Amino acid sequence: MPFYSLNPKELVLRAAFYTTYSKSIEERKNNISLATNALNNTFIDVGGEFSFNLAVGQRSLERGYLPAKIIVNGRFEDGVGGGVCQVSTTLYNALLLSGIEITEYHPHSLAVSYVSPSFDAMVNSGGADLRCVNNTKNPIIIKGMADGERVRFEIYGEPMDYSIERVSEIVGEIPAPEEEIIEDVLCEYPELYEDESKVISYSKKGTISKGYIIVTRNGVRYKKKIRKDRYGAVKGVIIKGVKKREEMLKEDS
Repeated sequence: MPFYSLNPKELVLRAAFYTTYSKSIEERKNNISLATNALNNTFIDVGGEFSFNLAVGQRSLERGYLPAKIIVNGRFEDGVGGGVCQVSTTLYNALLLSGIEITEYHPHSLAVSYVSPSFDAMVNSGGADLRCVNNTKNPIIIKGMADGERVRFEIYGEPMDYSIERVSEIVGEIPAPEEEIIEDVLCEYPELYEDESKVISYSKKGTISKGYIIVTRNGVRYKKKIRKDRYGAVKGVIIKGVKKREEMLKEDS
């Protein structure tokens, strides 16, 4: 039997955190469900290290993961496993609120909508991981649930004699660039004439933020900065038609 302490404690709920994804496409919901189920009932022994990538495994088509939006080099693109970063982000916040020592996390290059700035945790199969160490005197158990509306993680362990709150502060902004104008030379938008255009997406400003935790113990509160992040601006896209109206009239005649 493992030795935990002279006074082993009954495991209780230390903290929980959830994010919502009800408006996600079905492929993204599938990926969130797969990753969350892989993490459910994870056991971390005293002093043990947890790795998100090792626990979840490779995100591949062979393992049931599907293409959905991911962030690559500061742009949103389709990629297998899109949505898994929402799972790692939700778990990151649950671990943070439970006082577990986080040893590795990575911010996204762009801000995400499902959590406040400076509280995201990006992962990928190629290396970026979420890791933590059980710094308590008793085991930790991770419970994960995803029901198509919310993904939630609960951290069970020995009782806490303090509480933790999260605070996100915006400390700067990065100006939004002008939208990129792309000519529809492949005629993917046949309804557009040469003097017409269509906005595919608008540019968005970037954000510089700081993340803090507020720890309260015995009525005493103190605030600690845990990170500072920079989320890039997003360039929007406008499609410009190239077909001449005269040509369109000839085609119709």
